[in-house]
Amino acid sequence: MRQEKTRIDWLDIAKGMSIILVVIYHTLLYYDFHEIAPHPYARISGIMTPIRMPLFFTVSGFLAASAAKAPWRDFLRLKIWLLIYLFAFWSIARWLFFRYIQSNVLVPAEGSDPYQLIEMWWAPNTGIWFIWALAIFMVATKLLSSTHHATTISVAAMVSILTFGEHLQIDLFTHRNVLQYFVFFLFGSWYGKSVVGTITQRPLLVAFGGFLLFAALYLLRWRLQAIEKGSWALLSSIAGLAWLCGTAVLMSRLQPVRHGFAYFGRNTLPVYVTHVMIVSLLVAAIATLAKAASSYVTAPLVVVVAIGLSLAIKAVADRSGAGFFYVPLARRKQEAMAAETGRGDSVSQSKR
Repeated sequence: MRQEKTRIDWLDIAKGMSIILVVIYHTLLYYDFHEIAPHPYARISGIMTPIRMPLFFTVSGFLAASAAKAPWRDFLRLKIWLLIYLFAFWSIARWLFFRYIQSNVLVPAEGSDPYQLIEMWWAPNTGIWFIWALAIFMVATKLLSSTHHATTISVAAMVSILTFGEHLQIDLFTHRNVLQYFVFFLFGSWYGKSVVGTITQRPLLVAFGGFLLFAALYLLRWRLQAIEKGSWALLSSIAGLAWLCGTAVLMSRLQPVRHGFAYFGRNTLPVYVTHVMIVSLLVAAIATLAKAASSYVTAPLVVVVAIGLSLAIKAVADRSGAGFFYVPLARRKQEAMAAETGRGDSVSQSKR
């Protein structure tokens, strides 16, 4: 009989927070393009900038730690191939969407040239970049597994600071993001286990301390101009991670909240890959039909609808035989066979 992996609820909640923050960010970008973004919403989203992606990559690094210990053949076949498949499938889907259905006002060139479907492998310029980055991070982490971890983390942190601080002039945002966020994935993969234990035991202290440090760093940077941009970005990300992770543990102790946010955390992929297309359509319609004053109401609605529709598309795909949108067809067959074998084993055990 197969043993199910034990999930840590608050990590799912933290990932759920991450995806919600990302959807809010992209929604407000489209609102801002149409000059109807509510200023208070945009201000709050801007404050959360140091936390969104570091939170996602840190949790992803922790969850991927066991995969990096697998033999290279299994690692590439089970993990990296899935990311390559998803990146190719959804990059093509976005390209077709923005070519034939709705132009991407934020990246007008998307969908304009078939060469983009080749160039995306080394220079992606869309919201699907995070899948590409995950594959790079996982391979790099495995390659670096035999190095001295503290030294490697220190080097990655220095590269992050230099990139955040714009001391390294890199034009494409996806290349910058890889250098900025790799340290968080590494840390989650190599030190996540011990840190998760500490946060689980002292969530209130971690959350409160992280919030105070995050607020202090915000004041030092944006009010007093007393800290360098790169150092501020990395330190603010660390403080923000402590704040939201500690909060996630506290939220996990409230059953209704735990189930809701943990569900988002277990289903980040369908939201990540489809929400921008949904948001672009909705905001374009709202900008045409609604007044700017109504954006205080419509912006949160767009976030809710984009997340809900993304999850609905995934559910419909699974039930209609289009699950290959999210998992390669061959792998789905393997998982189905494994599940059937597991059920058979359970029946055999129960008859003994």
